[in-house]
Amino acid sequence: MNKILHPALSLFGVIFAILACGGTPLTSTPLYTCPTDAPLPTATTLLGTPAPTMLPPPTPFVITSPQDFYVGDAIFIGGQLAPLRVRLRVQNVQIFPQTADEQVVAWELEVTNVGQEDYEIFPSLQLYVSEVNTAYGIETGAWGATQAAGDVLGVTIDADIYTLSVGQTQAFRFATVTPAGDVEHFTFQLDPTQVDGGAVMTWINATYPYC
Repeated sequence: MNKILHPALSLFGVIFAILACGGTPLTSTPLYTCPTDAPLPTATTLLGTPAPTMLPPPTPFVITSPQDFYVGDAIFIGGQLAPLRVRLRVQNVQIFPQTADEQVVAWELEVTNVGQEDYEIFPSLQLYVSEVNTAYGIETGAWGATQAAGDVLGVTIDADIYTLSVGQTQAFRFATVTPAGDVEHFTFQLDPTQVDGGAVMTWINATYPYC
C-alpha cells in the first residue's frame, strides 16, 4: 500500500496554524440511521422455491463512526436537543479521466445546521479524497480540493471559511486531481483547529444497499 500526499496539502500545517480559530470543532459521534425498514432481499430458484439469501442488518440500522458511511447518507453529528448539531451528506461524486495516470474527481458536501447555534466550517480543508484503487493497487493519501482542478471543469471551488446560521443548508463544491482509478474513500476532519490531525469520519464511495 502506497502513501501519497497531495502537494496542495503540504500547506495544511501552515494554513491550520494561521487559522487555528477557524471552524467549529465537532466532538459528538457521527451517526446515520436508516430512515425506513430495510427490505428483505428476494430470490427464487427455477422451481419457484426461495433460495437462501443473506439477511439485511436488523432495523432500524445505525452506522456510527469509525465505521464507513455511504455516499448520500444524511449523517448527524450532535444529539437532537444539542445546541451544536449538523447534518452532512457527501454527494454527486464524478470522475473525469485526464491521462493514463491522472483524473479529476469532483464531489459535493451538503451541510445543514440543524442545531441552535451557528456552525463554522472550512470544508475544502476538512474534506478530501483519502483512498484510490489504482491499476497498481490501493493508494492512500490526502487529495484535497484545488482551484486548478476546478478550472479543468470550469467550476469555482468553495475554498473559504463559511458560517451556517440555524436552519441554513449549503452545498459546497470540490475538485481534486488523484491517481487514475476508483475513488474508494473520502475523509472529513471533525475538528479544523487540530493542526496535527484528530478525529475523522469516512465515507465509502458507494450507496447503502438497503436504505
